Amino acid sequence: MGIESRIPFGLDIESGQLVDVGSVKRGNACGCICPSCNTPLVARHGGDKEWHFAHRSQKVHNETRKECEYSFAVSVRLMIRQLSNNGLKFRTPRLERSLPAFSEYTHESSDFGYLVAEESLVTLKEVKVGADFCGVIVDVLGLVEGVPFAVFVTYKERGLPPELKNPSITRCGVVEFNVNVVPRLFKQEDKGQYKEVLRRYIENDTEGKTWAYHPREHGMREAALANCQSWLLRQKTEAKIYANSKRHSQNLVEPNESCSIESRKSIERSIGNYVCVMCEAKWTGTSRTCKKCNTHLFTTEDK
Repeated sequence: MGIESRIPFGLDIESGQLVDVGSVKRGNACGCICPSCNTPLVARHGGDKEWHFAHRSQKVHNETRKECEYSFAVSVRLMIRQLSNNGLKFRTPRLERSLPAFSEYTHESSDFGYLVAEESLVTLKEVKVGADFCGVIVDVLGLVEGVPFAVFVTYKERGLPPELKNPSITRCGVVEFNVNVVPRLFKQEDKGQYKEVLRRYIENDTEGKTWAYHPREHGMREAALANCQSWLLRQKTEAKIYANSKRHSQNLVEPNESCSIESRKSIERSIGNYVCVMCEAKWTGTSRTCKKCNTHLFTTEDK
């Protein structure tokens, strides 16, 4: 078993604080219990395995609680909360989006990207842990320049609640912090000093962190969408101008002919595989229009 299946942090009986296995005495003298089931822990130091805590005996563990939920990810989440109690410096990830577009009139593609936020180090003030935010208990809630900022820790057994993707408080920030990347960092620490490893990671790295909600994203997306629609209108206009010019110069179309360049290209278009980046629908056919979204603005070829 690797570090991801072990317990890196235990609850020190004397101080009532979470501690890493590298800061306590070896074996039964560690003075720690499991925060989930209160079973005494034993500190495993050295050897050919990563330093870790273990329940002192399976018999005692079974008598204390049949099912202990104190996993690696849960212990990391609790330590993140503890580290946040006196304020928190938190590095936020870069947030960049794009809107792909395709013109049915010119068969040209374009991409309208927009940068919402650069990577940044923010300081959370008036921090609360395990606080209610928009109907969800978040791990960390604080203020960044007076604006609410929430951190929600996720892992395999704990996903992000949908309420945090569209919070009722629109002037706020929400970051999802997936701790599945932490085991790799802990494996590089050979003396069990996981607390400082985690602190440095929170302040210096962005891997595993994603914006669930950013207050500027909606406005910037609307601006990108307006640019996208303007580009599509220009493509349509230019295609019609070109078609009319070609008809007059080559005299290929009679005045009463009703067949337009749009319908001819629709007939000539070959069957393709498409995907809508907005709803992730996939289909095969000649039309690029997504039946769910009722638009072709976000359709790309599915390779």
